Amino acid sequence: MAFMLYNRKEVGKKTIYKNTGESFSLAGYNLIYNAWINMGQPINKGWSISRDYLSSLIKKEGEYAFLIDFDPTADWRIGIIEIDNIHIYTYGDKTKKIAYWSPLMLELRDIIYFETEDEEFDIKDKNKFLQKISTESDDTKKSVEFLYLNGTDKSWNWGKNGMTNAAFIQNEARDYFREFF
Repeated sequence: MAFMLYNRKEVGKKTIYKNTGESFSLAGYNLIYNAWINMGQPINKGWSISRDYLSSLIKKEGEYAFLIDFDPTADWRIGIIEIDNIHIYTYGDKTKKIAYWSPLMLELRDIIYFETEDEEFDIKDKNKFLQKISTESDDTKKSVEFLYLNGTDKSWNWGKNGMTNAAFIQNEARDYFREFF
């Protein structure tokens, strides 16, 4: 997946996205970890990050969008989704402020999806096409994705590549995520 940072601007019913040429990182000692620190390192409870809060962590002027090209090497489709919210439940040791692991739910919305064979589009123009995107605000599908981050001992990173990044969600964490869908 490609994590792309865009400027975001609402113009009437349209949302205009302009590529900054930069990427973003959620895992590791990056956006989610920084949010966790800023929120007082919550342990054994749920916490949420909005798109606006993520934007404030970038520490630049303007409103940003966090877009994901979920199949960047495909030459037969373009699929771009935007992160709206991230809901996280962090398990750990409260007294030591150590996180063991954090199951999370990403609230996503479709920005663009089309198969290139159905459109008059040359895949060589994909980067040019992705420089500026506009979409109708009310015209998007929403979805959720559950993932998890390893804790402090593995530097807040995703599970190993090629392994299922699944999380068993029980008890308090299950109750926490239930409120979002």
